[in-house]
Amino acid sequence: MAEDITTTLRPVLLMGMELPVLSRALEPIPGSPRTLDALHLATACFVRAGHPGMSFASYDRRLRASATALGIPLAPLD
Repeated sequence: MAEDITTTLRPVLLMGMELPVLSRALEPIPGSPRTLDALHLATACFVRAGHPGMSFASYDRRLRASATALGIPLAPLD
């Protein structure tokens, strides 16, 4: 079981709140996302700056629309 969790979480990036992320979350974001969604989107923008191949995964329709508006590619969810 622990091995399955480790394998599942391997591609997940965990990071602390950096000042550029917090600053970006305070700026206008398309779709006027809620606070936590704005932090997720700002983090995605920050990570994409260093990893342009990163894609965004979410089942939330509004969050996906905001990510698209920011130019963040969406991961397939099938």
